[in-house]
Amino acid sequence: MSKNIGLIGLSILLLLSVVSLIGLYSENSELKEEIAVLTTEQGNENEEIQDVTNLEEETRFIQTAFNNILNYTNETYNQRLSEAKNNFTAESYQLLQGVGNDENLSLSIQSATSNEQVYKSLQGNNQFIYVAEVSYQVEENEPVVFDYFYQFNLLERNNEYRIDNVEIIPKQPTIY
Repeated sequence: MSKNIGLIGLSILLLLSVVSLIGLYSENSELKEEIAVLTTEQGNENEEIQDVTNLEEETRFIQTAFNNILNYTNETYNQRLSEAKNNFTAESYQLLQGVGNDENLSLSIQSATSNEQVYKSLQGNNQFIYVAEVSYQVEENEPVVFDYFYQFNLLERNNEYRIDNVEIIPKQPTIY
C-alpha cells in the first residue's frame, strides 16, 4: 500500500511538473510574441523619426541652396554662382545662372527673397516645391517682386544632396 501511495504521489508530482512546463512554455511564447510586436513598433517609430530627420535635413539644404542663389548684390553676384555649383546639378546650375556674366557689374543691383516655403511633392519621393517672393532692385528704382515656384528633384548620393530638373514657374510681378 505504501508503494501505491508513493507511486500515486510521484505520478501527481510528475503531472504537476508537466502542467507547470506547459504553462511556462505558453507564457514564454506569449512573451516572445509581445517582444516581436514591440520590436516591430519600435522599428516603425525609428523609421518615422528617421524620415522626419531626413525631411528636416533636406528642407535645410533646399532653403540654403536657394538662399545662396537668389539673395545677392552686385558685390556677391559671382560668389553665389560659385557656391551654387555645390548645390545644383550642371543643368540646373545653367538654368539658374541665367544670362548673367562674371564681369563686375556697373549698376547697383539687389535680389532678396522672402516668404520662403518648402513643400514635398505628392508626385514622388524626391520631388519638392520651393516657393518664394523674389524682390529685384536696380539702382534706386522701386523693387519688382515676383512670386516664384521652383519645382525640382532632390538627388541624394552618399549623404550629399543636389537639386536637379528645376522648373521655374513665375507669377505676375507686383510693384511696391
